[in-house]
Amino acid sequence: MTSLPVQVEEMPRWWPAARLLLLLPLLILPALLLLPPVLKLPVYSVQGGTLTARSLGARVVILPGTPVQSRAVTLRGKIIGSALPGYTVGLFRTPEGRAQVFSDGSEGRAALEFATRPPTVLTPADPQALLRAWQARENATFRPARPARPDWTLLLLLPLVPLAVLLLARPRLTYRLDGDVLTVRTAAATLRFPRHDTRAALTHTPLGARLFGTATPGYYTGTFISRAGTGGKIQAAAGAARPDQAVILTHHDREYYLTPSDPQALIDWFRSGTIPQVGHPAGS
Repeated sequence: MTSLPVQVEEMPRWWPAARLLLLLPLLILPALLLLPPVLKLPVYSVQGGTLTARSLGARVVILPGTPVQSRAVTLRGKIIGSALPGYTVGLFRTPEGRAQVFSDGSEGRAALEFATRPPTVLTPADPQALLRAWQARENATFRPARPARPDWTLLLLLPLVPLAVLLLARPRLTYRLDGDVLTVRTAAATLRFPRHDTRAALTHTPLGARLFGTATPGYYTGTFISRAGTGGKIQAAAGAARPDQAVILTHHDREYYLTPSDPQALIDWFRSGTIPQVGHPAGS
């Protein structure tokens, strides 16, 4: 079996930054849904008379002697933060104005409202025990009565896992000659082109717009619109979108766009069966 080097375009300088921007939403949303129950947030820590309320993305330090009242607080809408069951944290609207909330979202339960700016609302499972520890300058940790639970909407993000993998690492694209068959492997498929049942031709035409599949620098697979070949739709298994030369294979009335490092050598193999001399991949 002989491996043919694939022509791969040089990675643009802007691609690492663009990849990071694309990855951030895929990483942040699962973290927001999964980490609160794992880390048991929100949490209220009392140490030496200082009370600290923490969530996943925020913390508030409440100093000794800060005025506090125990009462039911009605939340009228989230400004920024989370309103998930067991994890209601962020900046919310209340009848009295805005408040920063570290709560489990329980309705009708007594809350502690501290006179910070804006006011801070906590809903510990035992409000009076928290107040006693705070006022006595003890060390203790408190949590809401209802713990945060994993959100099963995480399952809706599973289809995004292949995209995250694709962005983190360029998938493998290989061309191999095995006897009288060219085998093309991508991350999603394996294609086989018998030499005597496949037509091969050179083209200088770049790959066109993607209809379905993957189009990231150095990896183009799926269905594209292209003027190469007979025009119209073409299946890509290419490492470059605008190579100097590419190979178009026609097999079972479908056209395929390949970018070997030596297109003419592959054309000669289809015509005569001569194994091309393997060199180094262009652009690698």
